[in-house]
Amino acid sequence: MATAITEGTIGSDLYCEGDLIFDDQNLADTAATTSDEFMLAQTMGAAQINIVAGADGIATGDTYVVTVVTSPTSGGTFNDTIITQDVTVTTADEGDAILQIAIPREIDECYAKLVITTTGDSTDDEVTAYQVGVC
Repeated sequence: MATAITEGTIGSDLYCEGDLIFDDQNLADTAATTSDEFMLAQTMGAAQINIVAGADGIATGDTYVVTVVTSPTSGGTFNDTIITQDVTVTTADEGDAILQIAIPREIDECYAKLVITTTGDSTDDEVTAYQVGVC
């Protein structure tokens, strides 16, 4: 059974509901916001996680520490950090790119969580994150 495409405009990223990690998620203030677990697809190094400004955008500007942690099993201990990236965001409108994370080729298909830790007042910051295949 096919999965319906829930977002996208011709010329922009298309992703399915199962690839949505955060949907207009407000970020915690000077703390970590952690996603539910998701299947991190790995097709020969062609998986990417995109983070964009959510519907309310980003008004405050802040530094984020974006981390991807994995587990080989669903519900497991997510203690294998595969990526940590600092990103500074000033302001962004809905849909503006914040960060694109290319998953390293050597990572096998596994379960993952996306963690965004903020260092300042981020209560008005809203992000959407999703997984796409790239070539």
